[in-house]
Amino acid sequence: MAGPRGLLPLCLLAFYLAGFSFIRGQGLSKRCDVKTTLSTHVPCTSCAAVKKQTCPPGWLRELPDQIAQDCRYEVQLGGSMVSMSGCRRKCRKYMVEKACCPGYWGSQCYECPGGAQTPCNGHGTCLDGIERNGTCVCQENFRGSACQECQDPNRFGPDCQSVCSCVHGVCNHGPRGDGSCRCFAGYTGPHCDQELPICQKLRCPQNTQCSAEAPSCRCLPGYTQQGSECQAPNPCWLSPCSPLAQCSVSPTGQAQCHCPENYHGDGMVCLPKDPCTDNLAGCPSNSTLCVYQKPGQASCICRSGLVSIKSNASGGCQAFCSPYSCDRSATCQVTADGKTSCVCKQGEVGDGRACYGHLLQEVQKAMQTGRVFLQLRVAMAMMDQGCREILTTAGPFTVLVPSIPFSSSRTMNASLAQQLCRQHIIAGQHILEDTKSQQTRRWWTLAGQEITVAFNQFTKYSYKYKDQPQQTFNIYKPNNVAANGIFHVVTALRWQPPSGISGDPKKTISQILASTEAFSRFETILENCGLPSILDGPGPFTVFAPSNEAVDSLRDGRLIYLFTTVSSVGEGAVGMGVPGPPR
Repeated sequence: MAGPRGLLPLCLLAFYLAGFSFIRGQGLSKRCDVKTTLSTHVPCTSCAAVKKQTCPPGWLRELPDQIAQDCRYEVQLGGSMVSMSGCRRKCRKYMVEKACCPGYWGSQCYECPGGAQTPCNGHGTCLDGIERNGTCVCQENFRGSACQECQDPNRFGPDCQSVCSCVHGVCNHGPRGDGSCRCFAGYTGPHCDQELPICQKLRCPQNTQCSAEAPSCRCLPGYTQQGSECQAPNPCWLSPCSPLAQCSVSPTGQAQCHCPENYHGDGMVCLPKDPCTDNLAGCPSNSTLCVYQKPGQASCICRSGLVSIKSNASGGCQAFCSPYSCDRSATCQVTADGKTSCVCKQGEVGDGRACYGHLLQEVQKAMQTGRVFLQLRVAMAMMDQGCREILTTAGPFTVLVPSIPFSSSRTMNASLAQQLCRQHIIAGQHILEDTKSQQTRRWWTLAGQEITVAFNQFTKYSYKYKDQPQQTFNIYKPNNVAANGIFHVVTALRWQPPSGISGDPKKTISQILASTEAFSRFETILENCGLPSILDGPGPFTVFAPSNEAVDSLRDGRLIYLFTTVSSVGEGAVGMGVPGPPR
């Protein structure tokens, strides 16, 4: 096998060339950030509030607005939970996820050992990616930080499978070697196994070689004559190490490469230690970012919009409640995940920033502030005396709230307030869109009156009662949000009570029907079947009473049948009465 003579200089050269392929591209950096779009829906709320609904911090509204009316929300009213149809807004978020291109690693996206095109010199797998450390995991027959050497130093070839056969010489080994032999002095042949006769007698000492041309012993290339001995050269003179490494001489006279502090590798390849690739250097991932500063050193910074909990981001960050985080109707709280949330009281709904109570509460709030300051006192008196219970315990409703100066010429009492309330409340939530739709809408008040709502470019929305078509009411502040509906501020109050029957808690149903001319024909039908005596009872009953106009419309033979056949009259009348109160 090969002896020591001439081995060191040749090994140093091979050592240097093997590591050169990595050193050449070590300073390159390349990012391949990934852009993604996320979407989410905010919690369900009132369809009137969804227009004001804000997206979570860092999210944007979809443009144009994407609002789905496909959910329900619950609100506590009068001691019970009421479920209502609601809406939810779609929000989007553009994310740029920092990423390294294939063949690059760490927060700074350094090039993998061996180069990005052939990481690990094609003989291993580079742990690339922004959160990894660029280590080469070599295949079975390879070793080195860049997998640049054969695991067995006596093998060569691209797959490190061929075995060197140099007897007295140095093999051109390694993945790029061809197995050729460089013979020691005094030997020749393809395998350096043939001794030169002329040198056999010289018996050259260590670190020398025989010169066949002029038979003599000379120092090996690179060695210097020191008296009668040949002094070995410094093995570091060929710079076999990484430019970042320190080279030292081993006791056996070979070069040893050592990476500096905060770098890792075998000395031929030195990679900077990126603390962000090791569990983000301890930075909490949900609220901070790890920032690489230099090899072996990184720091934590708070994500946008957050502040450190204890003046040190490494301990975590959270949002903070400022005076502008929420409307004064809501309470700002920091959630368990460190974000701010505008929290509403029980019985309220929110839009992400503000909270809204029941209809009576919101009308009162509007009366105290804003454009209709003190203009809703008459409306408040009407609702407080006439429909407080229904506006605070049920819904959804749409309320037409008149904005008029307080007038002492009108006295509000409970009976009048109840009548006025019924003709200003519509069942359901009727939102007036901002689009200039020419479509006519028809609503029915709790008093049974038909309202026609129209749009024009001057006054926007206006409405008329069918039984009072000469008077037009304008809506100038629509879609005010409440937990159990909405209210539209209008320009006038309809004082005239609805025509037809009016309630009286001191009278029975039979007495009310008998005293109302509009139901005289129906009263006759009841008398023919003996039902008035039943309707004078304690009840409760719910009666669908046809007006005289409705009865007159039956003058096609059906009415004659009802009046001439007592049993038929009874069947028809009973069909118009339902035991129990209205629901």
